[in-house]
Formats: sequence, C-alpha cells, structure tokens
Amino acid sequence: MAKKKITKILFGVGTAAVAGKVAYNKYKQVKEKFAREEDESVAAEIRKYNAVFDKKIVEVEDEPFNGCEIKTIGSKTVVDLGLASFEKDVYINFSSTLSTISIILPEGVNAACDVERTFSGVRNLVDNIDDEDVHTVYIIGKAVLSNVEVIPVNFYVDDDLAESEAAEETEKTEETKEAENTEEIKETEGTKEAEKTEETKEEEKTEEKSDGSAPEAENGRKGDDELDIKEVEVQ
Repeated sequence: MAKKKITKILFGVGTAAVAGKVAYNKYKQVKEKFAREEDESVAAEIRKYNAVFDKKIVEVEDEPFNGCEIKTIGSKTVVDLGLASFEKDVYINFSSTLSTISIILPEGVNAACDVERTFSGVRNLVDNIDDEDVHTVYIIGKAVLSNVEVIPVNFYVDDDLAESEAAEETEKTEETKEAENTEEIKETEGTKEAEKTEETKEEEKTEEKSDGSAPEAENGRKGDDELDIKEVEVQ
C-alpha cells in the first residue's frame, strides 16, 4: 500500500512538472511570436502591439495615427493617442484574453466599438460629435475575461481635479465650522463672564447694605438707652 501511494505521488509530481514545462515552452513560443510580429511591423502603416503577461504602454505623439492591431494575454495595455493626429477614419483591431486594454483618444475624435465579449466589460466614455468632418476610431475585436475601455484624454485628470476641489471645499467647510464653534465658545465665555461680573456686583451691593444698616441699628439702640437713663433721672 505504501509503495502504491508513493508511486501515485511521484507520478502526480512528474505529471505536474511535465505540464509546467509544456506550459512554459508554450509561453516562450507565444512571447517570441508576438515580439517577432511587433518588430516586423515597425515600418508598416498598421503597427502591431502585443503583450504576454506583461504591462505595455504605447504612446503616439505628434504624428498621424493610421490604426493598429493589439494582442494581449494576461496583460495590461495602454494605447495613448492623446497627442496623435487623425487624418481619416481608423481601425483598432484587437484580441484580448485575461487582460485590460485602455485606449486614450484626443478631443475632436469619435469612437465606435464592435466587440465580441465573453465574460468581459467594454466602456466607451467618449462623447461623440455629430459632425461629418470629425474622424472616427473603430475599435473591433474579441475580449475573453477582459476589460476594454475607450476614454478621452484628461478623463482621469478631470476626475482628480474634481476630487481635489471637493476636498478643498470640505476643508473650507470644516474651517468655517471650527471658526463658528470658536465664536460660539467666545460668546458663551463672554456671557458667563458678564453673568459672574453682575453676580459679583450684586454681592458687593448686598454687603454694602449690610454694613450700612448695622451702624444705624447700633445708633438706634444707643438713643433708646439714653432716653431710658433720662427718664430714670427725672423720676
């Protein structure tokens, strides 16, 4: 029994090792193929951008964009076209598996998506303009367990600014509340101080009245005693 268990364990470990090696070899083959395709497209009108379990950022600046092809597996890819120029309608064809693709477009460009989705999300956040002179970027492809978003340039920057303004407004509100609370505390302390002052004055007046009535009473008693003595002498 023990030998059979050991044999099964060794067989399982060996199978896992073989499967791991096969998977690694497959990964190397796909990575090499993707790199070769991308290198061969450097001089082409339609560039290819590929990524396998990697993070890839593509920036097109100050030059016409004529479209591209994207292939991603287990990767995060950003295609930043915020500073690119558009002289015609263009196409972005893609294939995405277990990945995230973000496409950033400049102002004055429309976007249209035609994506075959399998457990995936697609967001087109570009506000399209109904104008014949405005060019359109067509995003066409297949997404499996992936997220695809098409966003205008400065989209997240605007969100950050809005959050910053909201934070500043909150700080101002808090400062105003603190100032109001401080004023209320000062007013309360001033009222209490005034009440104490009034009480002190009332006590002082009461004491003065008490001190003044005592001598009068004493003088009255002295006068009565003198009258009694005079009456006795007369008798």
